[in-house]
Amino acid sequence: MFFRLAAALTVVGLVSGCTGGGGGPQPPRKRLEAYISKSFAVSGAADRATLSDFLTGEAKNRLEAWTEEEFKKNFVDNKRKFHNLKIVRVKPVSDTETTVEYELTYFDQSGQFESKVSNRKLAEMTLDGAEWKIREVRNIQELVEYKDALSLP
Repeated sequence: MFFRLAAALTVVGLVSGCTGGGGGPQPPRKRLEAYISKSFAVSGAADRATLSDFLTGEAKNRLEAWTEEEFKKNFVDNKRKFHNLKIVRVKPVSDTETTVEYELTYFDQSGQFESKVSNRKLAEMTLDGAEWKIREVRNIQELVEYKDALSLP
């Protein structure tokens, strides 16, 4: 499944690379896609530094404040499988700030029943030096669909 995500992100990268300008920073949309790809591919505590490079402000502070056990629980031991990422809207706020609204869908096998989780989120991004970084992410809406769960009327 990760290979399909990597292939899709490569295609998106090629298309946006053909339409973009020259040597400026990687667009916010592409940086966010790269962060999400890496967050689903974390294999150990050493990946914390890689994820931290995508963050700034409160988002970075929260990640760095986690103990090694908390990081491992949330990124390594979780039973989440990437399904889909859809960028809904990129809205520049200023030359150094932008927001990216997106929908992230994944399968979660950590509970009693497998579930499909769809999140609509808003990422606030800041141009930090020569790179766009994620400053904050807020949930807008979450939908959880349980597979094989019994429901009573």
